[in-house]
Amino acid sequence: MRDVTAFSVGDIIRTTLAVYFNNLSAFLPLSLIALAPSFLIVLLPESSSFNDPPILPDPDADPVASSEAMFPFYIVAIREGLVGWLCPILLNAALAYGVVRHLRGGQAGFVESLAQFAGRVVPAIGVTVIVAVATGIGFLLFVVPGVWLSIVLWVALPVVVIERGGLRAITRSADLTSGFRGPIFGLALILVVADYVVVSVAGWIVSAILTDALLVYCVKQFVVVVAAGIYATAVSITYHDLRVLKEGVDTRSVSAVFD
Repeated sequence: MRDVTAFSVGDIIRTTLAVYFNNLSAFLPLSLIALAPSFLIVLLPESSSFNDPPILPDPDADPVASSEAMFPFYIVAIREGLVGWLCPILLNAALAYGVVRHLRGGQAGFVESLAQFAGRVVPAIGVTVIVAVATGIGFLLFVVPGVWLSIVLWVALPVVVIERGGLRAITRSADLTSGFRGPIFGLALILVVADYVVVSVAGWIVSAILTDALLVYCVKQFVVVVAAGIYATAVSITYHDLRVLKEGVDTRSVSAVFD
């Protein structure tokens, strides 16, 4: 059982790493399933950034032709970018059950965790789209609104799974994060920076060692899967701790919906 007396970013990070790696056999395949669309769409046999990169004419020699040649590239980039934006958010729902089970003192297996996720996948996708659209528009409006919305909606996906919530997960997340958004922002910033550094360094090392483009891509994406799983684990632990601190419930009460 996890004992929570204060919202501690350092404690959440330590607990995140312990929970994720203690449940690696369940969390890693769950992460692969949730993120699979974002990988597969890049590997489409036709019209993908990996298999069909644009061949651009010299823009100085023929600026019109160069501009026209970029259009298919923009379409591919938008399509892959949207899927790549949605899948990591959805992953927050995929790992929520297993995280709460572990914090309760148990260890959820892959099949059990997958079954819980599958049972909530439709509302989870709906909330994922809302969160992605809202934060995406916010980032387009000079970034700050997007950051703020990301923190407000930080625990919306765990709410969908743990509390069997639907669209009310949006307002529920706003309620739970209220009063703790500063520390949550600090946590999110640490996770994002660490994610960027680890993925970038791993990508540089892999590219220096391997020559096959597909193999390099697969190894890089494996690192991305692990990093995204750690991030999603931190989100669910934050949800758990906020409920304990704000509502006075214990870990058993948080996960009572599964009994």
